[in-house]
Amino acid sequence: MKATYEIIARRGLEGLVIQDITEAADVGYGTFYNHFTTKDAAVAAVIDASRDFTKQIYRRLGQHASDRAEAFVLELLACLRLSKADKIWGWFIVRTVLSGEERRSWVAGDLKRALDTCIESGVFRPDGEMAYEIASGLLLVGTLKLLRDDVPDNYPVKLVQTILQHLGLPAPKINSILSKPFPDLQLPRFLEAA
Repeated sequence: MKATYEIIARRGLEGLVIQDITEAADVGYGTFYNHFTTKDAAVAAVIDASRDFTKQIYRRLGQHASDRAEAFVLELLACLRLSKADKIWGWFIVRTVLSGEERRSWVAGDLKRALDTCIESGVFRPDGEMAYEIASGLLLVGTLKLLRDDVPDNYPVKLVQTILQHLGLPAPKINSILSKPFPDLQLPRFLEAA
């Protein structure tokens, strides 16, 4: 799984073949089939594990949030902070999102659910489709900029502030949430133990 993850991060899913995975994992070609039936099964396993990883992070962040708006902000900041701290993770997310609708849906689905929850509870204005477009577009561009190290240290906070302004969260609420320190979760990197 780790070899599959790292290959996706380096070059995406296009042209990925089992031999690439076995060479990166330094195992024989036949060994692959002891773990997965197909290349798509390996990719699906990595994507499922990454979903579980982010759910674990969001669950732990939720324990530090005083309300749904703060939980949403912590999730956005976590996405950006993880990508900045672990370039392999960041490139994996970007390349998975850009690989096509089926694989993009896990990232998009989590963001859309979070936005819909905030809209339904009155945190954001009720234009769900545009809320999603604003948040997902800025997150993608922001992640790319973070991966290229061409932004100041306060960039993630400014990006999240911009997203929240466009979603209609009042400035005092934005400032209150963003002035709090980010929780220290001390999580391992994705597939670190693999």
